[in-house]
Amino acid sequence: MISLIISSTSTAFGQNNNSFSKSFYDPDPVLYNGKRYTYFPPLRTGGHQFLISENFAQGSVSLRGNVYENLLLNYDIYSQQLVLRFTNQIGALDQLIVSDAWLKGFTLDDMTFEYLQWSDSSWKIAQRIGEQPIEILILWHKNLSLDTRYGATNHLFSKALKKTYLRQKNTIQPFKNKRQFVKLFPDDFGSQLKRYLRKQRFSFKTASDQEIAKLLEFCALNLQQE
Repeated sequence: MISLIISSTSTAFGQNNNSFSKSFYDPDPVLYNGKRYTYFPPLRTGGHQFLISENFAQGSVSLRGNVYENLLLNYDIYSQQLVLRFTNQIGALDQLIVSDAWLKGFTLDDMTFEYLQWSDSSWKIAQRIGEQPIEILILWHKNLSLDTRYGATNHLFSKALKKTYLRQKNTIQPFKNKRQFVKLFPDDFGSQLKRYLRKQRFSFKTASDQEIAKLLEFCALNLQQE
């Protein structure tokens, strides 16, 4: 990724000005306890920094054991920040970065995300598809670079990029395609799984979240019968 100098300022709420936060954000200081989201890409930048679109969507957030529903959310996958849009007490629209101090997870439309600690001790936001004992985790990101077309001086966001992992109980393993996915299961289940993938003409590149969920249901059901 090309290193860029981007003008971006943020003001902390509930961290640098507790008295203002308490009077402004009560009765939910746990939710409204982050920095104002003020990221603006360079002028004439192509694309956007969000997972799906620049439009905010209905969702929920799990923080410190509480679930806050019917929120307007968006996921900035370039900066890896969950953004909350709301109307403040003076009637103006405002945007906050949801603090990750107590973040457990969130939903956005029909997508589910978790805030997880990985084997290298880092914490990352991952989309989760499926349920235990077999789930797929997806790490989303975007790059921002100079437009490489001749004479261009603008910046351009990449499409949404992802890294995909299989989680079985507490084990998380990466894979890139069907062949690698099959190898993450016992050998005696591999041939059955291959037949399912061929029959469904399954491709991880084109599969919807619902199709991936059905694949995981097949795996969980038939592994139990092994």
